[in-house]
Amino acid sequence: MRFEKTRTVANAGVIYVQKVVNEHGSIFRPVHQENDLGVDGSIEIVEAEESSGRLVAVQIKSGDSYFPNSGDEFVMDVDQRHLDYWLNYSIPVIVIGYSPSRDMAVWISVGEYVRMERDFNSEPVKQIRIPADCKFDADALSRGVTSVAIVSDPGLVLKGISMCLSDNAQERFNGLRILTILPQSRCHKITCLMAHRLMMDTDIKTAGSAVSLFGFYAALNVRLWATVGAEQHGQCVLAFELCKELSLEQISRVLEFHDDTSFDGFLSRGDELVGMIAPCLDRARGVLNATARDADKPIKRRANALYLLYHCDDEQFREACEALRGDDELRDVVDWILSRNA
Repeated sequence: MRFEKTRTVANAGVIYVQKVVNEHGSIFRPVHQENDLGVDGSIEIVEAEESSGRLVAVQIKSGDSYFPNSGDEFVMDVDQRHLDYWLNYSIPVIVIGYSPSRDMAVWISVGEYVRMERDFNSEPVKQIRIPADCKFDADALSRGVTSVAIVSDPGLVLKGISMCLSDNAQERFNGLRILTILPQSRCHKITCLMAHRLMMDTDIKTAGSAVSLFGFYAALNVRLWATVGAEQHGQCVLAFELCKELSLEQISRVLEFHDDTSFDGFLSRGDELVGMIAPCLDRARGVLNATARDADKPIKRRANALYLLYHCDDEQFREACEALRGDDELRDVVDWILSRNA
């Protein structure tokens, strides 16, 4: 079932980066983020079919609006908060700007750009400007991006775990980001456990990132197109067992952070919802039913809850539509879903 498609342009940039990195033979690991402050993924450089262990974090900005006037450069407004986050990140960060109409992207190292601006300009950095000839392609990966990437410190995994246990909300958020972005930590069950632990964090952005990361592991159980190796198999089993025991509060939290979710398309997050809710569906029915009927909840959340009650089965849902429309508390949700799939 297709709900309203969202973030189409943003997804186009992620897909383009994925394509370029695949063509180069390197590894792109996307990271879903619940807020604008963060990174969209990491690139692990592969040379001669061998992983170099060199990593760089990626912030992707997609849209022709970033290429004003003649389109001869990418322009992005930034504030000190974003710059500080990227400059203090555990690995170097690059910005990639993608133009959908031109189907091309440009890139620059945030650290190098800021250093250059500060050397030649006394004013604070308020924009990142990238010339159109700084193309992001396989050649850029082999040359420029590789020179920026660094070999990740194995100690960062332990540092990330320690930060996740901190009393400081920002440290917990940053710690989870470290575990999310590093390839060696994504292969450990401890990362899945930390994500599960932080789902109910009092800090909203940390909780949102935790739900997204935990959903990644849970979704591996339902993503038929995904290749699951031996290491990830253990994570799949752990995630499934943890999902079976989700509390009613955790189920509500999962729904809360999937208001933007669609069940259509390669990059949709509907499979995360299914992966987390299906193992505990019997217990979740009460929460799903109450959410679908609550007029104070966002309409997308109510629609997701109702769709999950019907096992995300289009045929089952269509057969039940007439009866559902006879329910005063559900009629608006059913009509909203049907209008998005007309």
